[in-house]
Amino acid sequence: MIESIKYLYQEINTQKEGLRNFNPEVFDIPKYITENLKYSFFDWQKDSFENFLFYNNPKSKLLTTPTHLMFNMATGTGKTLLMASTILYYYNAGYRHFIFFVNQNNIIDKTENNFVDNTHIKYLFTQKIVIDDKTIEIKKVDTFSDSPQGIEIKFTSMSKLHNDVHTQKENQTTLDDLNTKDIVMLADEAHHLNTDTKKKKGEQEVLDLTIELTGRTSEKEIEKSWEHTVIELILNKNNKKGVKDENKNVLLEFTATIPETQEVAKKYENKIISKFGLKEFLQAGYTKEINLVSSSFGKKDRIMQALLFQWYRHKIALKYEIANFKPVVLFRSKTIEESKTDYQEFLGWVDSVSADDFRFLKDIKQAIVDGNNPNEQGKSRTEKVIAYIAREKLNFGDIANWIKYSYQEKNVIITNSKTLTIKDKKVDEIEKQLNNLEDKNNNIRAIFTVDRLTEGWDVLNLFDIVRLYEGQNTGGTNQKTGKTPESTTKEKQLIGRGVRYYPFEYTDKIKNKRKFDDDTDNELRILEELFYYTFDEESRYISHLKNELKKDGYIADNRTTKTFDLKAGFRESNFYKNTKIWYNKQVDNPNRKKKTLEDIQKTFSFVYQVKKPKLSEQIVQFELNNQDKEQKLNIPTKKVRTETIKFSQIEKHIVNKAINIKAKQDKSLFRFSQLKTELDIGSIDQLQNVILKDFELSVVLGEGLKFQDIDNSQQLDIVIKCLDKIFLELKNNIHPKIGSEFIAGSFDKFFKEPKTKIIETNNQDDKISTDNQWYALDGFVGTNMEKSLVELIKTRVGNIEEKYDSEFYLLRNEEVYKIYDYEQGRGFMPDFILLLKEKDTNTQYQIFIEPKGGHIEDNDRWKEDFLVEISRKHGLDTVIKAENKDYKLIGLPFFTKDNNSVFDNRFKELLG
Repeated sequence: MIESIKYLYQEINTQKEGLRNFNPEVFDIPKYITENLKYSFFDWQKDSFENFLFYNNPKSKLLTTPTHLMFNMATGTGKTLLMASTILYYYNAGYRHFIFFVNQNNIIDKTENNFVDNTHIKYLFTQKIVIDDKTIEIKKVDTFSDSPQGIEIKFTSMSKLHNDVHTQKENQTTLDDLNTKDIVMLADEAHHLNTDTKKKKGEQEVLDLTIELTGRTSEKEIEKSWEHTVIELILNKNNKKGVKDENKNVLLEFTATIPETQEVAKKYENKIISKFGLKEFLQAGYTKEINLVSSSFGKKDRIMQALLFQWYRHKIALKYEIANFKPVVLFRSKTIEESKTDYQEFLGWVDSVSADDFRFLKDIKQAIVDGNNPNEQGKSRTEKVIAYIAREKLNFGDIANWIKYSYQEKNVIITNSKTLTIKDKKVDEIEKQLNNLEDKNNNIRAIFTVDRLTEGWDVLNLFDIVRLYEGQNTGGTNQKTGKTPESTTKEKQLIGRGVRYYPFEYTDKIKNKRKFDDDTDNELRILEELFYYTFDEESRYISHLKNELKKDGYIADNRTTKTFDLKAGFRESNFYKNTKIWYNKQVDNPNRKKKTLEDIQKTFSFVYQVKKPKLSEQIVQFELNNQDKEQKLNIPTKKVRTETIKFSQIEKHIVNKAINIKAKQDKSLFRFSQLKTELDIGSIDQLQNVILKDFELSVVLGEGLKFQDIDNSQQLDIVIKCLDKIFLELKNNIHPKIGSEFIAGSFDKFFKEPKTKIIETNNQDDKISTDNQWYALDGFVGTNMEKSLVELIKTRVGNIEEKYDSEFYLLRNEEVYKIYDYEQGRGFMPDFILLLKEKDTNTQYQIFIEPKGGHIEDNDRWKEDFLVEISRKHGLDTVIKAENKDYKLIGLPFFTKDNNSVFDNRFKELLG
């Protein structure tokens, strides 16, 4: 068991929040990084890079040289984007020489594309990298030059770097050459560096460092050398004595897994700068959900089942107009020879596939058994596909034809490391195909392999993995040693490649995040799940695999699927049948272009204070005492002047760069497609030279300075901030949608079908439903604040019954009912609807209640404002009618943890 250790990232977390209040600029990610990356940071990437900036800031007093840090982040969380960010950071700090190394050649090839090929779909930088108005070139090299103009990266493997250092050959990097330079090393899949460390003292093995490592050298032998080669010889420059210059070398390790030993934990105590594990990644919702499909089907039927789901995903994507969607299936064999046989059998089965090949679906009730958790839903998912085929009046003959067309030999690839050599002309082509499977021009739909793709493979559209062989294959945990066998670890790693989320847009949901955890019956849910198919008679193996997946966070113990439905008593009541529920719609805004840029210009005002220029160097002679020194340095502030210029006077390339920077933001109005729609323009030139040309900017300058004297970086900042203000005013007046007035509908419109969702079992409290007749659903799951709300209603039952009919209901909205705010048409799903009926007048009340557990974020304020507006329009002083009945709609202020007085007072008014 690892003793309690406080890691570097934990130390940083305790310090940085306090420092953030006094020196927030410490955590500002420099523009030369954000402006030169193709993608924006996710929250966890931003947090990791903030830690990195904090570590390197002199105020933190954490920086040591040489620098050795570890980014411990789960597969799929974007470690490579952080690598790209650190390259820009260290380039700006004066570094020019970078080494990227890893244990597998195929990972090297993939990363080269990320860093140096600006035509590749997964290139991470902008088309041009510009820092301080200078275009920076990233160049792949075998040996470093002495005076590089840009960034030089040596991409290498563990064995190649070992040979460079320990064997002398012509035209190769030598250790002496490396030791004369400041080097930044980026180590991917860095857990391989700890083969020696994780062993106890006395158990380390000695490697003959003079031998050359080749393709025939075992991975175990290769890994023995790394802590010596990378850390001692390169990072620490062989601990050479007499070297006057400070050793500024850097080693940044990136890995998803760290060996769980006390020795490794101690080694990284002061090195782990960031930790974001798979468990946190899954909980954040940025991965696919794993679905273990265990059946008694034979190999051919398991293959056909997977191809059926591939077809179904394809059809659903077409239905919802998800462009360029192409699901991929992977077939895993036990040995390379079996993989070759499976590949040939597959091609034969596809060539002759017919409707008869799907007869096995008649036996799914016996062949597949669903588990009681969201990760074992093979039977229900298969039944859903069958129901879809019947509902759409499709036939299996058409499905067979689709399979025959989609999985021809040209669409199928077999890849195993021992069958591919450097001399094989197809190697580069295969690597490119495997590393850009999402590309619309990539025709690969199926992959056959053994274990070549268990690490370093970056794929988003892998949806099905089929285990073709049967038997334990030494799966599970070794009972004598307690260690997980290598085969099970590799299956777990392979599943880890497949859980990466395939992003797609749907209404106002986040593109890169799961959208249907609370609506697992939604058709699009199938695009958020990775299916792993196994033979169910291997119960011991499956049990062990599930335990391993749970241990690493792929599967959570505390989650289950639960179906919520209205209670029979409520559904059958006259209240349900005769009462209307009021809702509104999102509609086009008739006034969306009422205010134009010309209107904004008439009252537009923008003032920018130019920062004082930095003094390059000053020589100050102090000949007085300390007090006199302080008085002498108290220089009075110089006078300032304001210069007013027009937009047309700013250089075109600066304006274009500012627009490009803004256009990178998600759903930005500065994207040309948006500008064209909203402003009816034909080009960016028209925006600058016609529409914006007369906008005036007031720039506050130092005495004697003119606008032309300001450097380009500050002019760029002026333009960006001015554009922000112009388009903020415009955006506030061009909302394309608004919320309509409320209309009456039946409860069946929203609550007819039961709702299945994934829940955390510790949030479930079905006693709320059984103990309270007025609670309308047959089960409850919610936050502590939501439970508190139900308890409050319970204490007010007597007050309610004094003024209202004893038949009243609290309806939990399980994300099936949405309303839209009047101003911008933003969707909102209030958590609860309280339904009351006055005794004397029979006036019906529909009351919206929204509990909030913590601090109310600014982006939620509009919801509370909307609730207040509903009350103003349709509340106590106004009634709306439907079928000769009077209704009042009331939105209560948020029910919050810290301040409920506003809510409580408003609620008491309702209760008289």
